[in-house]
This record gives sequence, structure tokens and C-alpha cells, in this order.
Amino acid sequence: MKTYQVEIKETLCLTVEIHAENAHQAEEMVRQAYNNQDYILNAEHFTGVEFTSREKEMNEQCWKQKRHEHER
Repeated sequence: MKTYQVEIKETLCLTVEIHAENAHQAEEMVRQAYNNQDYILNAEHFTGVEFTSREKEMNEQCWKQKRHEHER
């Protein structure tokens, strides 16, 4: 049986309207407010989930050990 690593990625989204001189300034103002915890995203802001799986790679030591056991 193989081992898999499955990543779960949840997305939260909040759209903020703000008056600014340009898009860069608007983003910076919202970023600063977010860093000051003026905007707190929670389960109400959930917009989706993604699952991504990949086979776990054996590390070098494990691979050598399995090869050695196979040669016996």
C-alpha cells in the first residue's frame, strides 16, 4: 500500500470598498487595516475548499533500506 499526502486548502474571502487615489493605495490601506486586525475573516467568509494529493516520496535512507531488504 502506498502513502499519500493530501493538502486541504480553504479559501476565505472578504471584499472591502475603500476610497483611494489609485489601486495600489487602496490595497495598501486595506493591507494595513487587515494587519491592524480591523478585518477578521472567519467561517462566514468561506468561499471554497480544494484537495490536492500526491504520493509521498521515500527519503534516501528508506529507499536504500528497502533495496537492501530486496537483495537478501
